[in-house]
Amino acid sequence: MKRCFVVLFVAAIASAAFAQEEEGTGAAKGAQVNTTGKGYTAAYVIDAGSRRVLFEENAHVPLPTASMAKMMTCIIAMERIQSGEIKLDTPVTASARASKMGGSQIFAKEGQVFPMQTLLAATMIRSANDAAEMIAEKLGGSAEAFADLMNDKARALGLKETTFYDPHGLPNAADPKRINVSSAHDLAVMGQELMKYPLMREYAKTPWIPFTNATYTSGLTNPNHMINPKSKDYYGDATGIKTGYSGPAGYCITASAKRGDMEVIAVVMGARAPSGPESSFGIAARLFNDAFAHWRQLVALKKGTVVGQAAVADGQAKTVNAVAAMDVRTLVQRGQEGGITVRFVPSNLTAPVRAGQQVGFAVVNQGGQQIGRVPAMAQTAVEKQPWWKKFWPF
Repeated sequence: MKRCFVVLFVAAIASAAFAQEEEGTGAAKGAQVNTTGKGYTAAYVIDAGSRRVLFEENAHVPLPTASMAKMMTCIIAMERIQSGEIKLDTPVTASARASKMGGSQIFAKEGQVFPMQTLLAATMIRSANDAAEMIAEKLGGSAEAFADLMNDKARALGLKETTFYDPHGLPNAADPKRINVSSAHDLAVMGQELMKYPLMREYAKTPWIPFTNATYTSGLTNPNHMINPKSKDYYGDATGIKTGYSGPAGYCITASAKRGDMEVIAVVMGARAPSGPESSFGIAARLFNDAFAHWRQLVALKKGTVVGQAAVADGQAKTVNAVAAMDVRTLVQRGQEGGITVRFVPSNLTAPVRAGQQVGFAVVNQGGQQIGRVPAMAQTAVEKQPWWKKFWPF
């Protein structure tokens, strides 16, 4: 069996050519495309750190995912790698079924062997349907059994508007009703879960890497225009994540962008244009700009700040300063940074007390609502007083 490897250096190598969308470009004229009259069907924007909702429209309506379903395929694979069940160099053999997948692909031939990492790169960067099928068959035994694993993981993540039938998101010509669906809300959660893995985060922002398979020598080009500096839809703060297209789904993206300390995830579903201002890329860019313009990350309490004093029984000192053990960050609307208060909740302490020992909690509130609660630690040590001090305190 022939082994095929991809050279996996993932520096941001730009490609002049843009990839075809995952299932091919075409008319986005399905009944679930542009239902809002605003160029899209559903949109959802969250702050990745706090999951605070910054914008939503039709965010809980199940819609076709197209290739954004591959996020869950990669999540399950990364879980198996992290648990040690498989490795990045685990060999995977292409089945006859995988070799006949349509749309975006790496043109795997039946019997070819690929390392798992190559398939993950192809799935995330190129959105290769044959690569996703091979991952599913390796981990689940079949694509259908793997879909059950995808649904189990969706339930574990609390996703109530998601149903998977396959690992790739291609339309099902034999049974159009058996099509992967999810909501903009659920896809944002999936995107955030996927980006917990450094390798996936790296692939999500990679516009192109070299790859050769027999006569296919074009490399793996990412269809996400937002991360490609040579695209007119390039967005400098974009960090990923996954695009999708099919006739029923329209043009879709689960996108992420980071500016300073603030990372935002935006999901756009059912866009009608493949590029430009009315594309999923252009709409996501406007949603990002609005989020960054109106919100910012604020350090409400800095690590090491004295938050109060804790009483110490039987100590050489009667109290000890308590300091915040870590920063408390919060998302605030610009111009509304005030109204933050810190309350110290002490523990009952008896000497000796070590420096750095937890002596209570610091509770941070804004506008009457709790926004953080962190341990408070002793700034200095307090030694136990000699026994005779109780009787002769002079």
